[in-house]
Amino acid sequence: MSRAVMGRTVRYKQAIFLLCLMGISCGCRRKQVTERINEVRMSDAGRQSRLLRGFYGVTGGWRWTSRIFAVSLDPPQADRGTYLEFDFGLSSELLSEYATVTLVARVNGVEVGRQKYDKAGRYVLATCVPFAALGKKPAEVEFELDNALKGPRDGRLLGANAISIGLKEYEQTTEYRETQARLAREAYSKLVEERHRQMPPQKERELMKLFHELPVWQNLWFQNVRIIKNPLDLWMMQQIVYERQPDFIVETGTWHGGSALYWAYTLHGMSLLHSRVLTVDVQDFTPQAASNPLWKKYVEFFHGSSTDPAIVSRIAEKVKGRKTIVTLDSDHSMSHVLQELRMYSPLVSPGSYLIVEDTHLDGLPTHPEQGPGPMAAVRRFLEEGGNKDFERDDSRGALVMTFNPGGWLRRK
Repeated sequence: MSRAVMGRTVRYKQAIFLLCLMGISCGCRRKQVTERINEVRMSDAGRQSRLLRGFYGVTGGWRWTSRIFAVSLDPPQADRGTYLEFDFGLSSELLSEYATVTLVARVNGVEVGRQKYDKAGRYVLATCVPFAALGKKPAEVEFELDNALKGPRDGRLLGANAISIGLKEYEQTTEYRETQARLAREAYSKLVEERHRQMPPQKERELMKLFHELPVWQNLWFQNVRIIKNPLDLWMMQQIVYERQPDFIVETGTWHGGSALYWAYTLHGMSLLHSRVLTVDVQDFTPQAASNPLWKKYVEFFHGSSTDPAIVSRIAEKVKGRKTIVTLDSDHSMSHVLQELRMYSPLVSPGSYLIVEDTHLDGLPTHPEQGPGPMAAVRRFLEEGGNKDFERDDSRGALVMTFNPGGWLRRK
């Protein structure tokens, strides 16, 4: 190859290399231009450059702020209005020293919200931002507190516990979600009331008895494992699991393990990968269910009586401080169920559920010869003081054919 040709080849490769560098550089600039940040979470290390002033180090997902603090945010690209949402907490120390604390919010120097607080706790300030305040982009969002604490060591001012700050469309705000949830609950209650108007109680009892006598209950399977559960109740239970996002589901009465396996699939399907099922039975009929990979991942079986203090203590230690649902489906005699209620009720987390199954046995009754059972146990449990912590949620029987009437207990 001649020197001239070699020279042209080298220059050609250099030109290609430079074009590649330019392409990479241009690509980076385009990414920076198009990336929009309309929310900053204090725990997100990748967005800390948007904290302009007045923030201290992150602590467990939140940051102390000074009395005045600000962030830089990109408003959403929407013509349906923009809302400022600030998720934060006010410490008991601050509200003990000052009777009230007033928070003022400004966007590009324009005041968009002002709120006074007289109690410690977690709050969400949500306020509409006028278009006139969004002329400068990204927007400077500033907050000012009228009172703040002085740090005992360094004297720095300590204001709010900031969790997140965002400029959002209204449909993305907590206020919108809570409003829609409330409206949905109201609509649900109206449907339940309408159902009772259309179906008198006597007719409902007759249908329940017929439903219970169906031969299908002796031939139900989940993933080829025997299960005796009302599918309509299973549906309502998975709805509760989705709403509460529990860390643990505690079940008494395992039998062949069909329901425990059902919970395992439910947790897996909802991506609750760190949640677990704790199930108890005096007999072990679970080998087939236990061979399922999801059982091995999610389920822990306790072999023994559900009212054995040692077993209850082990379970209580596991679920301590965690979101927990408990469902009771073992021995259905009143004395046994009442003992379970007393032992397992403290394990249920606030807002979660204690589900007493098969209250229809002595409630309708479908088995009058059995004598007092789960329904009688629930009544006694609530009368002796359980109603201080629990309330019946009869809306969970909206599918009518529930085997747990009056047994859906929600912790207050």
